[in-house]
This record gives sequence, structure tokens and C-alpha cells, in this order.
Amino acid sequence: MKRLLAVAAVSLTFTSCSLLNIGSEPEPRKVVELDTLHVEEPSPRQPYKAAETRVADLIHTKLDVKFDWEKQYLYGKAWLDFTPYFYDMESFKIDAKGFDVNEVSLVSGSDRNPVDYNYDGSQIEVYLDSAYTRNDTFKLFIEYTAKPNELELKGSSAISDAKGLYFINPLGENPNKPKQIWTQGEPESSSCWFPTIDSPNEKTTQEISITVQEKYKTLSNGKLQYSSLNGDGTRTDVWAQEKRHAPYLFMMAVGEFAVVEDSWRDSMLVDYYVEPEYEEHAQAIFGDTPEMIEFYSELFDYPYPWAKYSQVVVRDYVSGAMENTSAVIFGEFAQKTKRELIDDSPEDVIAHELIHHWFGDLVTCESWANLPLNESFATYGEYLWREYKYGRASADMHLHQDLQGYLREFDSGKHVDLIRFNHDKPGDMFDGHSYAKGGRVLHMLRKYLGDEAFFAGLSHYLKENKYEPVEIHQLRLAMEEVSGRDLNWFFNQWFLDEGHPQLTVQYDYIDSTGVQKVMVTQDQDATEFPIYKLPVIVAFHMSNGATIEREIEIDSLEQTFSFDFRSEPEWINFDMEKMLLAEIDEQKPVEDWVAQYNESSLFYAKLTALNEIQKHLRKNDEAAKTAIAALDDSISGIQEKALSMLKVMPAEYDTTVVGKLKKLSKNDEDSEVRSTAINLLPKYADEEVVPLLENALKDSSYYVLVSALDALYKIAPEKGLEKAGELEGSENGEVLMTVAGIYLEEGVEGKQDYFLSLDKKIKGFSRISYMSLLSNYSAEIGSDQFRDKALKILDKEANADQQWFVLYYAVDGMVRIRDAYQTELETINEKYGEEESMKKEDADRIKAIEAKLADIESKFEVLREKIEHPRVQMLLN
Repeated sequence: MKRLLAVAAVSLTFTSCSLLNIGSEPEPRKVVELDTLHVEEPSPRQPYKAAETRVADLIHTKLDVKFDWEKQYLYGKAWLDFTPYFYDMESFKIDAKGFDVNEVSLVSGSDRNPVDYNYDGSQIEVYLDSAYTRNDTFKLFIEYTAKPNELELKGSSAISDAKGLYFINPLGENPNKPKQIWTQGEPESSSCWFPTIDSPNEKTTQEISITVQEKYKTLSNGKLQYSSLNGDGTRTDVWAQEKRHAPYLFMMAVGEFAVVEDSWRDSMLVDYYVEPEYEEHAQAIFGDTPEMIEFYSELFDYPYPWAKYSQVVVRDYVSGAMENTSAVIFGEFAQKTKRELIDDSPEDVIAHELIHHWFGDLVTCESWANLPLNESFATYGEYLWREYKYGRASADMHLHQDLQGYLREFDSGKHVDLIRFNHDKPGDMFDGHSYAKGGRVLHMLRKYLGDEAFFAGLSHYLKENKYEPVEIHQLRLAMEEVSGRDLNWFFNQWFLDEGHPQLTVQYDYIDSTGVQKVMVTQDQDATEFPIYKLPVIVAFHMSNGATIEREIEIDSLEQTFSFDFRSEPEWINFDMEKMLLAEIDEQKPVEDWVAQYNESSLFYAKLTALNEIQKHLRKNDEAAKTAIAALDDSISGIQEKALSMLKVMPAEYDTTVVGKLKKLSKNDEDSEVRSTAINLLPKYADEEVVPLLENALKDSSYYVLVSALDALYKIAPEKGLEKAGELEGSENGEVLMTVAGIYLEEGVEGKQDYFLSLDKKIKGFSRISYMSLLSNYSAEIGSDQFRDKALKILDKEANADQQWFVLYYAVDGMVRIRDAYQTELETINEKYGEEESMKKEDADRIKAIEAKLADIESKFEVLREKIEHPRVQMLLN
């Protein structure tokens, strides 16, 4: 599962809170004076979350499903093969959420013999006809109706909904959205559409027959066995997954997809399911997949273990992407044209979901407490692919972004173990700890063991535990067996405890003795976090050009390490590999940071140096010159950092800076660097750069085009408006919305048709920005007729079955239009005193406004009944 952060062009800020009800304090019977004792109430700790007890082992699952699009029902039949896990068994429970259960029977040959059962809406308790032992097997038949839209289940930060089965545009009412059906099983939602043991420590083979109208294509796990035309306009596709996997990995997708075929090792099917208009782009989107499969197969010395590899893009997906075995689902963010892919490729997500087919699908966390065994590896898999394909600098930039994500979560107050047996709900595990921190911890383990031992250990782990559930200690044992090292200390402090080290590093060279001291303190709160054991390399750069490396081991709150050198090192590089997951305050003069930037090749060493150099830009000429030189660095992430430093660059360097910005805007290889440089030009340049910006409007990158249009409008507004008009026919949503933003800011009248036309062109999360632009333009400039049309678009969005924050902005747009009418009404009324008679045109206008407000209120009444989310309800009320 890959979580994505949707970034819109509008500000999106949500907060949540919870209240701990302590209760009222009892009145004291008498006053007793005691010494003051300060006690802080501990945070409430959730009960221990054990792995699901294995009562019955699900061997095979066979499903037969059909759909009612209008009711949004699934009509299902399930044949489930079981054996008692160990103890004799007369009854057991099957997960089945929100079903109408029509029949539960034991199957004997061609006969079905009904059995007694109780169903509480969540689980079916089945009473068998006799006691079964672990040497017995039996087959259950269950006929049921799944009604996902009638479930009252909440999602999590990673997965915004939990109803398992989704009908998209089921009645075809939205002409801009295809009709689709798809599923989302993780963490425990597969049991919303078929009966199962919905736990990650269960493993089963599967067969599924899917009956649909002939125009639709289907996708599921494993291989398509055969298709049968039913003679009534429907077709039944039969899919089979012959190797065991967890029920949360079961999937279906139904829709009018174009399918583009590829292959791995010239024999295994690799294919890509996209909407027909993206068929010509599918190879550009997913075409690296065979190379990725080969890379991971070789790296882990374990060939891809499944029968095929499919990837499908769906609408309104409730997460980023999902690693369903051999059939990965992506949200529509992945669907892009070749030109859009220049700036924004889903390559990291593709790598993330693919590596799950080893770590997560082949070897699966036995409980959600052990989720990092799935997600930390998938996150680090992104690093491994980038390192192989684009080099270490690209990989390190990506890892740094992950680190920042974890640190933001930590700074917000979330201090939890990586392996969490006391989480509240499974969804709580899908966070920056399980993903970002875990990936960084694996990187440290790799650096500590060395590449050969690390990857040999992973291969051993996979081979020993294939098709089985695991816990964290099985990973530790596998790495110990290969490396010969005791790793309890590493796993205890990084996987089974919370936090990270906060270090202060100081240096002191004593001339009289020729001793270089390195003083390290661990500053984290030792009452809450571990005192860490940290093997780390310190590099001493000498005046003769030599570099001397020394490994030290930090294991106390305060330590001093001494080294004998004939002369003082020119500069010292703590954590030479830049692999520690730590916040480090390395105290050394700006000259040393300049040397570190100039002499280092690693991204993080350069970035750390620039962070410190930035503090000295206004008072140190060498620091300023280094920052300017960094604009030409070979690492794009360092160029981006240098560009961000220009906001505090002394004005005396403006002439040099503008020359650099022009050069970067025209010639840099990285589109994001070109775009950022153009964004900065309005601060430094005037109309002399108009030709440069006009030329940038022809750039292959949409990022650059959008930045150029925005900069052109700021520097030469009339020229910017002219070019905005020429770009109204663009195929790119960000370009179209930039044009709309210019029209709104300039107050250009007569663009109502343009704003309305965007309804059919803007897709995905970009619709949030579109709704904001549409409502603002309507409120500030629009006629009643235009506002009616805008309200129709917003009301359609507000009534759609989609993520709550999309509904929020739809309703917010409607509120803006309502407020515009109310402001106009107040303005008219303020024109007249109590005794003054109102002009007819004003009285007529008031009646018209009141009718509009009544219409909006009637729409709000419908939405108040339909939308339950408190943030949206707050707007409506």
C-alpha cells in the first residue's frame, strides 16, 4: 500500500482532536499538607494486540460473483475449504461484514447440507455437524449478498474508506467518469465482499468467477483461466490464483479498460489496464516494469514468485495504490500523458507496489503490529530502484524526503515503536513510522552489515518464510544466521522502541599533544527514548589531501573519542556515509561547512553543509559565493536547496543571481530546477526577460510552462493575459487552472464559458483547486445565470460518493456563492433608511436574491441528510 499526499493549488488544512474525559475530582474529606509531588498522567496505552488466533485454516477460496449496479450490491456464492489448525473443532467464526446471508451449508460431493449458524452482521459463527480434527478437511458453501454502501465503517489516514467494494458512477450519471467496480481489501475489508478469515496470518489459494456485461473487462489475482459468453449479453471470466496469499490481497476490477500487453523474460505476462484515452501512454507510464521485476529478482536472488503481473488505474481510489497479488491497483494520479510524465512519473509508486510482491505478498506480516515488515521494505524498495536506475544521489534525495516526513510526524507528538503491539486500530499502523522511518532503519541495517550480507540475509529471509506469515524476530534471525552477528541490540532500539537519537557533535584539537577529540552527546530524553548504540564512521580530511576514516561506537549519553594526528585536520565529516537516522547538531565553523560542500559528493553531505552555510549568508562572503556556486551543482536537489537560499541572499549579489537564474531557466536538464528558477525571476528581473519567458512557454515540461506563464503575468500583465488566452486549449489541467487563476486575479469578465468548460477537463485531486477557482470567480464576477451553472457543478460534486475533503471543497464553493448573494442583499438594504421606500429594481433584485438563497438552502438540506463528516456538516450549518 502506497500512501499519497494530494497537493492542490489551494490551501488545504485540516485538524482533528480528541478529548480525554478525566472525570470530576472528588471533594477531599480533610486537608493534609504533604510535600509537593508533580505527577504527569501517562498517555493511555492500548491493550496488547496479538496476532489472530488460528482456529481454522482456510485452504482454498472459490467465489462466484455478479453485480447489481443500480443497488450497488454483489450477489455471491463462496466455497471455502477448511481444516482445523490444531485443536478439534465443532464451531468457528468467519468474517462477513454487512451481508444478507441466504445459505450456509456443508458440501459433500454434489450435495449441500445446511448447518446451523449465527450471524451478527460482522461474523458468521458456523456450527458443524460433528467435531473435526486437524487431519480432516471440509468444504462450506455460503450464498450471500454484499451491500457495501450500507456499511458504517471508517477508514484511516492511509485508506480513506473501509467498505471493501466500490461502485464508481454506477448509474452513469456523470458523463466525465467511467463506470467501474473495484475492491480494496487492506487491512480488513475483503470480508465486506466475500466471507473469509480476514487476517494477515491467513493464507489461501483462490478461484473467482466474475460475471459482467460483455463490454467490460475484468481483472483479478492470478491468471485468466477462461471466459464464457452467457447468451444474455453477459460474460463470465474465471481467474485462478494457485499460490497461497492473504485474503486482504484478493482483488477485482471491472471497467471499460484498454489493456496493453508486455512481458518479463519473454514468457510471463505483464500488462497495463488504463482508460482508452491513455492507451497510447500506457507503455510510457508502466514500461519500466519488466526491468524492475528483473532487478528485484536478481537483487534478492529470488525470482518473481507469481504467475503474472498486472497494473490497473481506477477512478476515485481510496488510497495511493495497493499491492494486490499480481494485480496492483493505482489511483488515477498514475494516468498521465507522455508529456506530463516528464515532470511527474508514478515510478516510485510502481516500484513500491512491485517490491511488496516479495515483502508483503510472498512473506506477510502475521499481524498489523508487524506492518513495517511489509511497508518499510516497500518504501526502501523505492530507494533501491532509484539507486540502480539513476544513481545514489537520486536515491538519497528520495530517502531524505522520507526522513523529513517521519520527523514531521515525530515533531507533531507521535512517538511510537515501529513494531506496535498496542496500536488502536489496524489503520493506525499506516503512518510515517511504518513507511518512512522503517525504510531509513533498513538503510542503516544495510550500511552496518554491508551490501553482501544485507542482501544475502534478505534472500535467506524470503526463502525460509515463503508463502508464510512472519513477525519481526524472523527477520532478525535470518539476518543473524547469514551475518553471524547478534542483532538484538539493533532490532530492540530501532524496531521495538520509539524515537531516534538527537546528537551534539563537537571537535577540539590539542596542539601540544597532537590529539583530535570528537565529543558526542545524546540529547534525546533518556526517560522516554533509548540510549542508542551507534556504530558510525568519522572521516578526517587532512591538509595534504588525505582522508583518514575511523569507526567509532557511540553507546553513552556523553562520550569523547581521541585520535592522534601530527597536524590538525582541515575539516571533519561525522557520519561519513550519512546513514544515521538522527538529528545531528555538528558544531564547526562556516569554513569547514564550505569545505564539506566543496569536497563531498554525497547529496546529504552537501545538503547539510548548505543548511549551515545559509545561516551565514549575510555576514560571510565565502558562504554567499558557495551558495551561488551550488546553483550549478550536478545534483538537482542541491540546486533546489541553493535556489531556496536566494531569499536571504544579500542584494549585492543580485546581478550575479539573475544571470544564474536566466541560465538555469533556459538550460538546466531538470524541469523542476528550470521551473523553480523561473518562479524566482519576477523578484530580480523586469521586462527584459519577457522573451525568455515566452520561449519557456514552449518548453516540453508543463511545470516550466506554468511557471513561465505565472512569471510573465507578474512581470508584464498584458502579455501574460494575452498568452493565457492562447493557452485556453491546453490538454493539461495545471495549465488550464493557471489560466483560470490569472483571469480571477485580474477580474477578467466574460470568461464564464471557459470556467464551465473546465468541468469536463479537470480530473482527480485537481478538482479541489478547480472548485475553489470556479466558486470564487462566480462569487466575484458571475451573473445569476453563471452562478446557477456553477452551483450545479458544485452540487453534483457534493452529492457524489467520494472522499470527504472533496465534498468539503464542493460545499465550501456553494457557501461562497451563497455569501456573495447575502452580501449583495445586505448592500441593497443598507441603501435605505427605515422610512425610505425602495426602488422597484432593488425590490425586484431582493426577491430574486431571496429565491436564489432559498434554492441554495434547499440543496444544503439534502446534503445535511446525506453527508455525515463533521467538517462538512460544520460548513452546512
